[in-house]
Amino acid sequence: MGETKQIKLTAEQLELASKLTPLQRKFVLELIKPGTSQRQAYLTAGGKGKTESAQDSSATTMFSNVKVKAFYDSLLSLIASDSIMTKQEALERLSKSARATIHDICTFKFTQVGEDENGNPVMQTVWEMKSTEEIDPVIAASIKSVTLTKAGPKIEMYDATGSIKILSDLQGWNAPKESKLTGDLTVNEVVRKVVD
Repeated sequence: MGETKQIKLTAEQLELASKLTPLQRKFVLELIKPGTSQRQAYLTAGGKGKTESAQDSSATTMFSNVKVKAFYDSLLSLIASDSIMTKQEALERLSKSARATIHDICTFKFTQVGEDENGNPVMQTVWEMKSTEEIDPVIAASIKSVTLTKAGPKIEMYDATGSIKILSDLQGWNAPKESKLTGDLTVNEVVRKVVD
C-alpha cells in the first residue's frame, strides 16, 4: 500500500470533512493513497462488510455520496498540485545543472601506464566514472550521453549555458528592451522598427 505525505487541509477542506462521518473521512483519506482500491480503503477505515461483495457495495455506495466525493476531489486536487515543481525547485535544479562539471561525474589522475623502450615511465591522465551512489541525481541528469568509441568511452554533458539562459529568463535578468517611436510613422514603419 502506498504512503502519502502529511497534508495540511484548507479551511474549505476542513468544512467538507466536518460534514462526513468518521468512517467516511477515514475512507477518503485512505482512498487518496496511491494504489488503494475502494474496498481496501473501506476496510482500512473500519468498514464492517463481511463478504467481498458487501464490502465492494458499501465502498461504492460511500464513494457515490456527494459529500464524500466533494471531499475526495478537493484532496485529489491538492495532491496533484503538490506534484508540480515550484519555481523555487526549478531554480535550484537549474542552478545545480548550470554548475555541474565533468569533475562531478568523473575522477582524473596522472598515472604511470607503462614504460618506453628505455625503461622510462610513460605517464598518462586516466579517468574513471564515479559510481551511481556518488553522483547527485540532478548532476546525473546533466549527462547527455555515454558512448563507447574506438578510443574509449565518451561522456557528453548538456550545455550549462542552456541552464543559465533559462535561469536568467526566469529571474528576469534579460529584461525586454525599450523601443521609442517618434514622429508620424505608418503601421508598416512601426512594424519594421519593432522587428529590427
